[in-house]
Amino acid sequence: MTSAPAAAPVKLVLAASVLAIAVAIVLAGRADGATQAWTSYLAPSGACQGATDRAASAPTQRRAIRCLVNWARAQEHRRGLRPSRELRRAAVLKGRGVASCGELSHSPCNAGVTDAVRQSGYPYATFGENLFAGMTQHVSAHDVVAAWLASTPHRANILSTGFRDLGLAGVAAHGLLGGGDSIVWVAAFGARR
Repeated sequence: MTSAPAAAPVKLVLAASVLAIAVAIVLAGRADGATQAWTSYLAPSGACQGATDRAASAPTQRRAIRCLVNWARAQEHRRGLRPSRELRRAAVLKGRGVASCGELSHSPCNAGVTDAVRQSGYPYATFGENLFAGMTQHVSAHDVVAAWLASTPHRANILSTGFRDLGLAGVAAHGLLGGGDSIVWVAAFGARR
């Protein structure tokens, strides 16, 4: 957890994930608030419409990711996250930054970590972000959320009791993973001041 400058104290939680070229960081214990193995947080097939369809439209995949995230939260008796247009805009801005800079980073091209959420106009008290990159048409919403749940820092963002809102965006990022068409998924988590 890192502090970010703001008018009020702000908690900033960040995590990044890449399918197939991931560098795994394994933390011991349950610092993420989880009480179960990560696989128990992944919704069963059919629980979220379009979750396993790799060719699903972007809106269908966004809805499926939100459904999968909220399903995981329900396993810990946490309230579901509401969709936020402002956080969705922050996710789009971050995804575009990652795509244009060609680097999977929370601060692509040396942008400030919170620049996108600030530009979106979301008045955050807490903010977190998960990133995922994969080859277009080779990943589903289920794959994205499974990768996040398998990672302790990503799972901590998904299960955090401090977040109320969620914005999601899938942004095309040609060549990001060494060639070919890829997609960057950004989940922006937040709670308002």
